[in-house]
Amino acid sequence: MIVETLSLESWRNVQAAEVEFDPGLTLFTGPNAQGKTNLLEAVFLLATGRSHRTSRPEELIAFQRPQAYLRARIQRSSGEYQLTARVEGGRVTRQREGKLFRRGQDPLGDFAAVLFAPEDLLALKGAPADRRRLLDLDVGQASVAYRQAHVRYGQVLRQRNALLRTYERPPKELLATWDAAWAQAAVALTHERHRLIERLAPHFSARSGEIAGGAPASLSYEPSLKASDPTAALSLLAELREDELRRRTSLLGPHRDDLKAEIDGRDLRLYGSQGEQRTVLVAFKLAAVSLLGEGPGGPPVLLLDDVLSELDQDRRRNLLLAATGTQTIVTTTESALAGMQPGMTYAVRDGDYVRTW
Repeated sequence: MIVETLSLESWRNVQAAEVEFDPGLTLFTGPNAQGKTNLLEAVFLLATGRSHRTSRPEELIAFQRPQAYLRARIQRSSGEYQLTARVEGGRVTRQREGKLFRRGQDPLGDFAAVLFAPEDLLALKGAPADRRRLLDLDVGQASVAYRQAHVRYGQVLRQRNALLRTYERPPKELLATWDAAWAQAAVALTHERHRLIERLAPHFSARSGEIAGGAPASLSYEPSLKASDPTAALSLLAELREDELRRRTSLLGPHRDDLKAEIDGRDLRLYGSQGEQRTVLVAFKLAAVSLLGEGPGGPPVLLLDDVLSELDQDRRRNLLLAATGTQTIVTTTESALAGMQPGMTYAVRDGDYVRTW
């Protein structure tokens, strides 16, 4: 799929703008805090329904404006369609050709995007939540079942944690009800994560070997919950009952999962050089592109948010070469332009996008 045009109204610092994209590489240049990332955020939200920068939709709306509005024209092999998003009243509402929709409803494949930002380069050494975020935002687009399980588990976890915070000793019947719901949702999400990472891992190994030009890295899943069914999950939960009541939070489940990347058995979270860790993150993003590209909609759009300046020349070149055949939208500074041959270039200044080539 390809984004042909994007219109933005009252979006962050953008009052009104319309941008055209090249099917190959489109480049947006300019100083920081001018609106480059805001444009990529808009494309990502159209694809996923979520911002990668905030969980508060109201932050996406321009100052003193009641709502923000996005409209994109998407091209696929079967033709074109219009995709819109409205942010209003703390909610994001998306429509395809004027009809409300959720991902997974299009048999010809949903519009998808993979975003790579500088903060992602810190994920391997960061907290497990940072690595889960990469999986949920990028790779989760490849599976409707995964997204549904993730949403359901989040809902149950919030309710169960609220119960634990409200009572020093929650009523047994009420806690048992939420324990049962938790067990069902936790086992379902753990199962879907196993499946998703099994699909992603071969792409990850292949991409890491290509980028580094050496031994490929491996990717594995470290689940918090080691139970194959809800009954077993409830047994493990019972062992943590007193700890949970004392700490007033859920101590077991997919919200504590982790991912591990290794080269020759060496855990790169602990023993990887900065170069190896950056290779792994580039490989992860490109593996997500490959996996999503297996779907009926074809390759996703690759969004590179000022990340090229963070990579050495070899990794930058390998990243762009590996993205060949995928529509790529890049934000960067002038200093990172060497060797790039974009089809279109824009200068960005205070929320305005001016085409320069």
